[in-house]
Amino acid sequence: MHHHFSKIEDLINDKQSIEALKDIDEHKDLSGNHILWAYRALRRLQLFYAIPASDMSAGRINESIIGDRMDACECCVMAKYCLEGNDMYGVLDWAVEAYQKWEIDGRPECVNPNILNYYIISSSIYTGFNFMSLLNPSGSNYQDCTEKFVRYYHLIRNELFELEKERVMDVLEMYYYLERRQVENDFRYLCKHGVSRTLTKYLKCRYQTNNLFYRILMPFKEEDINSEPFIKLYHDVLYDDEILKIKTISLVNMKDAEVRKKGFDSALEERTRSGQVNWITASDAVKYFYALNTRIESFTGFSTKTAELYQIVNYGLGGHYLPHNDPFLKGTENPMFGNRLVTVLFYLTDVPNDGYTVFPRKNIVAPTEKGAALVWHNLHMSNGEINYETLHGSCPLLKGNKWIMTKWIYEEGQHLPYNWKNK
Repeated sequence: MHHHFSKIEDLINDKQSIEALKDIDEHKDLSGNHILWAYRALRRLQLFYAIPASDMSAGRINESIIGDRMDACECCVMAKYCLEGNDMYGVLDWAVEAYQKWEIDGRPECVNPNILNYYIISSSIYTGFNFMSLLNPSGSNYQDCTEKFVRYYHLIRNELFELEKERVMDVLEMYYYLERRQVENDFRYLCKHGVSRTLTKYLKCRYQTNNLFYRILMPFKEEDINSEPFIKLYHDVLYDDEILKIKTISLVNMKDAEVRKKGFDSALEERTRSGQVNWITASDAVKYFYALNTRIESFTGFSTKTAELYQIVNYGLGGHYLPHNDPFLKGTENPMFGNRLVTVLFYLTDVPNDGYTVFPRKNIVAPTEKGAALVWHNLHMSNGEINYETLHGSCPLLKGNKWIMTKWIYEEGQHLPYNWKNK
């Protein structure tokens, strides 16, 4: 927004944008926590996808340019926030990048070379690279010290980056609750490469009517993703006018997403989940989505009368949701309606090449396809026990916006082979 302010200033009309503008001062500088949130998002993407600062500052990943170039000032801000977060590997990477751009960009005043020297020297000591004899920090010419460091930096660059990749999880401190390191590695691999397992001959695509006569002329496009746990993708089940209405009524009340757990009084930090969320009110749901409820019942075979309200989520740059299971944890389930039996996740936008929904325990990658609905069973249908194979997460977003809408169907009101109230 800061970079393109002159281009978009005339395009801002909606309420949410006007509220955002209140946080920008007369010099068009971002204020408050906006820069901190931007830093966290960029650093999360850098660590998760293992992108060197030189590539990220050029808007490049895997030899492709997908974003804007960062200048020396912005690279210096990245080093500053890395230092405040005691992320010294990040300080070293971004401070050197800032210095190189400072030289190329004509030494802009927004960068203080003495501060950059401090960043580089202190972080080089912390990370264990003995450059003190090379830098001679006791000397008076700090600029000369930094120039020497930058000149020799390429000698340790590969080693530093390999160490950084090994320390990714420790630096972020955001995978502490996952059961095994293998799940973390699988999640990152699937997000980075977008490669799923080969579908077997038992998984097919079909036109599905579910024996409903009014679906004979307009059947559902059903694609099998996995048999156990049950995962299917239904194409083109949301229409453009419905998607526009969903976004319009949600934008007014979007709030930062929170994750709560039993025993925690406050929401967990955005390291677990980063995005904005809104719940469609019951009155709006009746007014606008009665037909959609019927559609959901048609392709899932379950009643929506006791289902949860529609939840709308927007993931921006760096937005993500770490792997989790949807059912409530034991002891925190809804006493009236039981656990979340089925998840129906609608995609409101296309996100090419990333933004996947990933099931790391099953090696499954679900692409983000506008108008489609991803459906899976959270519980074993035979006994109502949680199916932990449905662990899933939303990959950190490298570009664009990912909009989704979720509907959770509860055990209450369904024809099940077990009595959930006596579980």
